[in-house]
Amino acid sequence: MAVESEQGESQGSMASITDLIDSKVALGGVTGLVLLYVYLPVISLIVFSFNAGGLSFPFQGFTTEWYASFFANEAMFEAITLSLKLAAVVTVIGTFMSTAVAIAYLYGFPGNRVLLYLLIAGIVVPGITYGLGSNIFLAQMLGLTKNLWLAIPVHVVWTVPFATIFMIVGIPSNLAEQDEAARAMGASNLTVFRKVIFPQISLSIVGAAIIVFTLSYNEGTRSLLLIGQDTTMANHVFSVSGTATLSPEVFALGSTTVVFSSVLFGIAGYIFLFRGA
Repeated sequence: MAVESEQGESQGSMASITDLIDSKVALGGVTGLVLLYVYLPVISLIVFSFNAGGLSFPFQGFTTEWYASFFANEAMFEAITLSLKLAAVVTVIGTFMSTAVAIAYLYGFPGNRVLLYLLIAGIVVPGITYGLGSNIFLAQMLGLTKNLWLAIPVHVVWTVPFATIFMIVGIPSNLAEQDEAARAMGASNLTVFRKVIFPQISLSIVGAAIIVFTLSYNEGTRSLLLIGQDTTMANHVFSVSGTATLSPEVFALGSTTVVFSSVLFGIAGYIFLFRGA
């Protein structure tokens, strides 16, 4: 009887392990299909940027003609330059704000959770809705001239929540206690920042800056109604994509942008995962 009981328990354990393995395989398969569905358009974009037949299907041969045409397109590069300028300014402002908010949140103060939720609301509000409201307030009510720089506050509101979340996760939760301990030992404000705070948040600041820059560079819908005659990279793609004959140069631009953004996000991800290694 004891042997039969042990055999029954062993079979039950094996069945549980088998069920667990089957569940993991099923979940892995579903996850793989979802990722394929999400990233297949990006893969298609990159593949067709090398298609000698342009937009024709199936693939008609390998070529770099569209990249040569893209790099010779002055209008595209002017739009890219404007996007880079805007993203650079937004990065400085957004990184400073996200760092300050994250440190303040971790130090703790009355209403810190409310502040965090207000920041996250910038993610929840639909982009075109926020852009329309910004257009009414900044251009119509305040009478500000529509141009590239009028989009700065809109981009800041969009990028800062992501960077703040990254900073909160990346900054040590006991930073305030370390600050107090250093001050108790007689360290000045400058010494505390230089010796205690900055060494522990420097990599997180770099990661947050990369996130802000990438999101701002690729943003188009929120600033569409604010930039006036200026054309950013994203808005240039929108305007070209709306034409009847879509140029394969856009595929080359999209492919280049994907690679550029992926590299930046990869650096941010590396900082996030391995900064303590």
